[in-house]
Amino acid sequence: MLLQARRLTTLSMKKTFILILFLSIFLVQTYGQTSKYQFAKKVFRKEYIKQEFETFNIRIEKIDKSTFRYGDKLMKVDTKDTCLMTIFSLGIFHPDVISGKHTIKTLTKPQLDTMSTKSQLFYNLSRNDTISIGDVQELEKTNPNCKTKRFVFWLYREGIANTNECYFELYNNRGTKKMRLEKYIEGSRMTFFYKGTIGI
Repeated sequence: MLLQARRLTTLSMKKTFILILFLSIFLVQTYGQTSKYQFAKKVFRKEYIKQEFETFNIRIEKIDKSTFRYGDKLMKVDTKDTCLMTIFSLGIFHPDVISGKHTIKTLTKPQLDTMSTKSQLFYNLSRNDTISIGDVQELEKTNPNCKTKRFVFWLYREGIANTNECYFELYNNRGTKKMRLEKYIEGSRMTFFYKGTIGI
């Protein structure tokens, strides 16, 4: 009888643990999605101005599966959705959008070693020869129509620990609800970019 009671208690504890674990995962995912869209909606509501961005029209070199060279600049892209890589391989989004056409001269380690900490920090903040972006995602809930798609990513800079959350928008006047994402991207142009909040 005692052994059976212990087995029932153990089984009950396992069920309780699984339930708590499931609820924790659900709450984290729900809060994360709500938070992500909360900031995005605010950005597109308060900061949105439709613009026309030029596609990068010089040869783009693919270094490896996630790194592209645009003239003097490198951009590393990390996304779970490989279809989104088309945005960068076609030059619809490129480093000049973030940092302008001018490239800051790369300094060697001996040159950096002669600089003060403050000067090194300023150099790293202005450096734009290598840019990394990660966690590129479509923000489906902010898309106003089937011709417009909005995205978010994190911007990383060499020598800087903090990241920036950035937003951009693509527009394809032939876009439809049934159009495949890759096909949509191929016929799109960029119409908005915003470098937003800093993540620590």
